[in-house]
Order: sequence, then C-alpha cells, then structure tokens
Amino acid sequence: MKRTVWVVLIVALFLNGCGAKNRRAEAPPRNEAIESKIQSRLKGDPLTAAWQIRPKLEGDTVVLTGLVDREEERERAEELTRSVVGELRRIDNRLMLTSEVILDNSIVAKLKTDLITDPVTRQADIDVTSRKGIVVLEGEVESREQRRQAEALAKDVSGVKQVENKLKVQG
Repeated sequence: MKRTVWVVLIVALFLNGCGAKNRRAEAPPRNEAIESKIQSRLKGDPLTAAWQIRPKLEGDTVVLTGLVDREEERERAEELTRSVVGELRRIDNRLMLTSEVILDNSIVAKLKTDLITDPVTRQADIDVTSRKGIVVLEGEVESREQRRQAEALAKDVSGVKQVENKLKVQG
C-alpha cells in the first residue's frame, strides 16, 4: 500500500513537472524576439527593406522610429508590424518622411540665422527645434521684448505650422 502511494506521488510529481515545462514553453516571447521578428518582416518587404526602421517594444506598444521616403512606406511598415503583434498591442508609428526632416532642418537653420541677425534677439541664448513644422523655442532671454521678437521671427519662417514659446525671461 505504501509503495502504491509513493508510485502515485512520483507519477503525479513527474506529470506536474512536465506540465510546468509546457507552461514555460508557452510563455510569451521576449521583447527582443518580437522586435527581431518585426525587423525581419521589414527587411524582407520590398517597400520597407531599404530603410532603417527600428521597432521598440515599450509595454504593450510597439514604437516604430526611423526615416522613409513616402507615406506608402510608413503605412506598410505599420501593416507588417501589425501582422507580427496582432491587435493586442498598440503601434505608435513615429516614422518620419525625408521631406519632413529636410523641412525641419531648413526651418531651424533659417530661424537661427534670423535670431542671430536680428538686433533684438542677437544676444539671446535661444535653443530652436522643429518637428513636422512645429517649432519649440527654449532658453532664457533678458526681456519680454526678446521673447516676443523670437516668437514673431519663428512664425515668419516658411514651413512653420506652430510655435511653442518656452522661453523664460530672466528675473
């Protein structure tokens, strides 16, 4: 009788152990594995293969970053990502078009030149960034007049859609 109990216990432990192994095998894939699978899909597609698209898993969201030439390529990258992760994950498509990057770079260059050559803003320490035509002004200026003039100069640059004036007036 005791021997039968032991055999049953050993068999139960063995079967339980096998089940645990199966549960481990069914665990969801790690972030790196999902990112790698998305990367493989992107590299294997004729529309997206030529571009440096970086998928990054952040919680339940896949963030796509990089640069593509056309809207069609941006949309295709999202479709391919969806085919890997399904509907359970959100996709944050931050892919930029080359034309947007060129426009942003020219906006920043033009505005920096305007700020340096303008008699009111010449001495101000102003940081300028632009993303998709939205300009952000940051730093410290000496007066409200400098702050207003910097914003006015930014609004006058071709391609600027919006200005976020985060300049702080000293004192």
